Amino acid sequence: MKKLHYTTLLLILSISTSANCDIESYYSKLPTHLSGYEFKSKLSSLLAKTHKGLSYSALLKAYKKTDKDTTYDVDNSVMDMYSERPGGKDPYRYIHSQRVCGSYKNEGDCYNREHLFPQGLFDKKRPMKTDIFHVYPTDGKVNGMRGSYPFGEAKEVRWSSKNGSKLGYSNNPEYKGLVFEPIDEFKGDIARAMLYFAVRYESQIPRFGYTPMTDGSYEQTYSTWFLKTLLKWHKEDPVSEHERKRNDAACGFQRNRNPFIDHPEWALAIWEVH
Repeated sequence: MKKLHYTTLLLILSISTSANCDIESYYSKLPTHLSGYEFKSKLSSLLAKTHKGLSYSALLKAYKKTDKDTTYDVDNSVMDMYSERPGGKDPYRYIHSQRVCGSYKNEGDCYNREHLFPQGLFDKKRPMKTDIFHVYPTDGKVNGMRGSYPFGEAKEVRWSSKNGSKLGYSNNPEYKGLVFEPIDEFKGDIARAMLYFAVRYESQIPRFGYTPMTDGSYEQTYSTWFLKTLLKWHKEDPVSEHERKRNDAACGFQRNRNPFIDHPEWALAIWEVH
C-alpha cells in the first residue's frame, strides 16, 4: 500500500507539474483585454508569483536539459550562444559538467554562467542571480570580454570571438559607448531574455541605479536606444526551436516561463517606441 501510495503521489505531482508549464494553462488567468504597461504589470505579477528560485549550483544541473544542443549540432553538448556556429563546425565544444570555469585564459578553456543582465548591477542578489531565463551557459573568455557592456550593434570592433560575436563602439547615435554584439542567430534569443528580465523585475530595476541600458522607470524600464535595439532584434530573429525547447525545460525547474517566446506579439503590445 505504501508503495502504491508513493507511486500515485509521484503521478499526481507529475501531472500537476505538466499542467503548470502548459502554455495555455499558464497564462489562462491573465487579463488579456489589457495592453501597454498595465498588461506588463499583470504579467510581471504572474511571473513573480509562479517563480521558484534555484540555487546557483542548480543552474549547472538544469543546463543539462535546458541547454543541450539538440537543434544545431545535435550532439547534446552545451549550447553556447557565444561559440555556436550555425551551419558550420564549432570552434570548440563543452560537455555538461566538464570544464566548468574556475580560471581561464583563452576561448575554449571552460564554460560558466553568463548573466545577460549583468549581476553587478543588482549586487548579485537572488532571485535575479539564479534566474535561468537570463543566465545562460557561455564560454568563460567571451563572457569576460562582454563584461557588463550593454548589447548593441558594434562598429570599430575591438575584439571578436571565434564565432563572430564582437565588442566595439556602438553605431547607435543615441549611445556611443562600447557594446557587445552577438551573431545574428542569437540576437532574438538575447532580446527576449532581456525583455523577460524587464517584466519579471519591473519593480526592482528602478532601484539598480543608472546604467546605459535602463531609464529609471518601471514602465518602459530600458533606455529608448536600448529598447529599440531589443525590439529590432526580436522582430528580425524570430523564436527558434531551441528557444521553445529551452522555455519548456526551464519551466520544469523554475516554474515560470518567458512570455515573449510563447507570445512574441506581446512585446510590441507592451512597448511602443519611436
